[in-house]
Amino acid sequence: MALGAALALLALGFGRFVVDALAFLRSPYSRDYGEGVVLALSRLLAEQGNYFHPVDDYPMVHGNYPPVFLLLSAAAFRLFGPSLAATRLLSVASTVAVMAVVYAIVRQRWRDRALALCAALLVVAPGFVVTWAPLGRVDMLACLFSVAGLWLFAHQGSGWRRWASAACFVLGVFTKQTALLAPAAALLSLMRDPEGRRRAPGFLLAFAVPAGMLLLALVLATRGEAWTHLVTYTAAADYSLTALRRAGETFLVTTGPLLAVILLALGASSQLAAARDLPFALYWLLNLGALVTTAKAGAAQNYLIEPWLATVLLAALSLGALHERSPDTFRWWPVVMLVAAAVALATDHDLARLQRPIRNPGQATEYRSLDQAVEATAGPILSENLSVLVRKGKPVLVEPFGMLQLSRKGLWRPDRLVADCEAGRFDLVVYEDRLREIPGMDACLDGRYEPMGRLGPYELFRPRPAAIP
Repeated sequence: MALGAALALLALGFGRFVVDALAFLRSPYSRDYGEGVVLALSRLLAEQGNYFHPVDDYPMVHGNYPPVFLLLSAAAFRLFGPSLAATRLLSVASTVAVMAVVYAIVRQRWRDRALALCAALLVVAPGFVVTWAPLGRVDMLACLFSVAGLWLFAHQGSGWRRWASAACFVLGVFTKQTALLAPAAALLSLMRDPEGRRRAPGFLLAFAVPAGMLLLALVLATRGEAWTHLVTYTAAADYSLTALRRAGETFLVTTGPLLAVILLALGASSQLAAARDLPFALYWLLNLGALVTTAKAGAAQNYLIEPWLATVLLAALSLGALHERSPDTFRWWPVVMLVAAAVALATDHDLARLQRPIRNPGQATEYRSLDQAVEATAGPILSENLSVLVRKGKPVLVEPFGMLQLSRKGLWRPDRLVADCEAGRFDLVVYEDRLREIPGMDACLDGRYEPMGRLGPYELFRPRPAAIP
């Protein structure tokens, strides 16, 4: 009975994910700033072959992602034109593939289809996964490469698996440069015994050498700009302890039942220290430490997805280990999954409510009006909604959030931008909440531009007649 209830509740959560994913794929609009950044970088890559440019001239865009996801997105851009649907479909497909890999890991380890199915469905139960997984962003593809690499690494039976796992890790790092936890867990697990330590050089040869060579080639091809964007600029961010506290609270509440199972298994069973399960245990521990990255400016609850994934995976393996140790005592594992599903579905339930431009794009009149305003503007546009610029074939001149962070760290001076603003160069300014924070832009908008009304979260400005050359 408990198993049936758990599966029914988890199926409900999966159904919510499917409905929301279809809504995202159907809607042409985006409220998410990061989607616009990905789309802008994809167009630069498709049209110019490079998105790592010096930011002292237009386009002033921070290329904060490595190229794997963007290469796929750029290919779709060239084939189908500018659209959010392709990047969103890639992210949704990656999420489903992550679920399949979780199922395969648990099923292969414990030969229990029901436990594996519960674990796979639990991946998309929390509101923060449902909210972020359908977005056209790099997170889910990076997670896919990480868990696929660990799966292949932990079940090495032939040489091809070793090389395939290393290839997954390399692809993960070149999808999101912080996707280092899975290869780090794999390497640390080799330190467990002398035999593993003998394998460590081979692992480094298969992963670190290709990754280093690819990075060197990328840096040389972009004359050092790739390193500047991916490392120097990305590290130049503000941090908030308040954001860290909020994210930590959400994670602890959502994972509470699963954490209890993991701690019980770590104390009662030595299975999780075995060669096959140790990489997943280390992956979980490293992800707990990585929760500090939620304090980074621009981080949101998408930074909880990989720690949640690692927790679900290890909790399922823990239940299998506990059940093998005491079959009669741990027959109640479906109750654990039922409770975990209920908690995950209930936590931040309101977060998963779709915004109107996604839920019902036909009624999103303010977004349709924004499209029309952008499309009708012949001259340069400065916009905080980057996706509308790309969809309407307008150049992205400035990526406001990235440039704001760089200006605060002294890595970029806004003189050129402010001078063009003062000269009334921009025929339309679409403001949300970032542009005025760039030094000099607040005074410019107040003095040289006049408000033309508000469309949803955006305020539109046109240059005052005196500001037009």
